[in-house]
Amino acid sequence: MEFIRRRLGLILRTLVSVLLITWLLNKMNLPVLWPILATVRVSWLIAGFLVFTPVMFVISWRWRMLLGVHGVHMRYWRTFELTMIGQFFSAFLLGTTGGDVIKIFYVARAVPERKAAVAFTVIVDRVIGLVALLLFGVALSFTQLGLLFSRHDTKILTCLFYLFALGGVVGSVLACVGPYLLTNHKVRSFLERLPLGKRSASLFSAYETTARAIGVNVLALLGSLPSHFCSVIMGCCVLRSLNIPLAPLPFCASLVMVNMLIALPITISGIGWREWMFIQFFSLIGIDKEHAFAFSMTYFALNLIWSLLGGPFYFLYRHETHAPAPNVEEVEPLLSR
Repeated sequence: MEFIRRRLGLILRTLVSVLLITWLLNKMNLPVLWPILATVRVSWLIAGFLVFTPVMFVISWRWRMLLGVHGVHMRYWRTFELTMIGQFFSAFLLGTTGGDVIKIFYVARAVPERKAAVAFTVIVDRVIGLVALLLFGVALSFTQLGLLFSRHDTKILTCLFYLFALGGVVGSVLACVGPYLLTNHKVRSFLERLPLGKRSASLFSAYETTARAIGVNVLALLGSLPSHFCSVIMGCCVLRSLNIPLAPLPFCASLVMVNMLIALPITISGIGWREWMFIQFFSLIGIDKEHAFAFSMTYFALNLIWSLLGGPFYFLYRHETHAPAPNVEEVEPLLSR
């Protein structure tokens, strides 16, 4: 029972993934779907795979900068190695952020004297990447709101995306003014009375140090945009591989919004949830559900290959305390040390 209780979220999300995929396949015209997948143009898939290459290097560079704010000057190769390990586990854990749990675990082992600080940089790195994705999506979709609001389902998804965008802006502003609020004795006393407050003095310190490094944060934000651009170009290559006509702005806006919304831990790696959203958005630009489903699975397959490339990095990773992948319960205490 304890095993089931600890993994109830994983079990439920796996069930949702299976049910969604089964439901979508039942709505597909399978005799139409299989030929679409069978006639994919491999040359465009190879191009899409190669276009994604800079993304992992950009993410590693961004994270290494954030570590430097805390005086942790890790070799670039080590940050790249840990980034690939996180990418590997993101294919199997919840949402698209599950790999961050693994990164936190191993970077805390790599820098045991600064566990809370280095663990916090993983969270900040993810947040900055998501904020950049939100800004990129807003820029692409703003001129397409009339189209995106023309159907009920896409209207709800677009509003959800813009709600996240608003939250990202508000959160960014609060993060910037937070260090000044923490200088207020009453505010700090209140936070220390919270459940984790007494154990998280080092976490508050890590937050203050990160928030005051405004120049580094802005550079990391701007540096994230090319990686999202590469993801969009990869999507365009997948579209061409399936011989689907390209409507540039609506397609790019839809792709970025879906990439953001699959970060929600609804299903395993976004499976099922991603396919349903692509079907809804692509219907706006005349792409039928079979082609939309084929695109989603092919796009996911390319991302999955990149994730699996992180496997050798995990199995060859050398650390004196290297052990099998941790549970989430093992990671939480690291943020209070």
